[in-house]
Amino acid sequence: MAPWVYDPQSGGVKIPPRIFDEICKKAEIFASSRAWYPKTQLKLRFKSQFCYVDTFEEGDLRLMPLCRLRHFNQERWSFAVFTYGNERYEPCWFPDGKSEGTLEAALEVCEQFIV
Repeated sequence: MAPWVYDPQSGGVKIPPRIFDEICKKAEIFASSRAWYPKTQLKLRFKSQFCYVDTFEEGDLRLMPLCRLRHFNQERWSFAVFTYGNERYEPCWFPDGKSEGTLEAALEVCEQFIV
């Protein structure tokens, strides 16, 4: 039998609907402090343990996938960036080399993909 290995890109905890607004507010505060805002805005959607972050341009309603955050608790997320080359989410790590971090830290990594 193989030993158990922790994998931050699997599992997670279902995001309680009661904190959806709080998560959206954190993302809005982050976005509003950036140079690309309000021309580019973030749209969050939730499904089970995932928070999907899309972008859209002012005046254009098309949503462009940016990343998928995996919820463990309010301050502990792992994330994967959407790659358009193969149209799937690819695991990413935080600049400090850790596989988990805050929502804001994940968005900071992902903002390099916002044009």
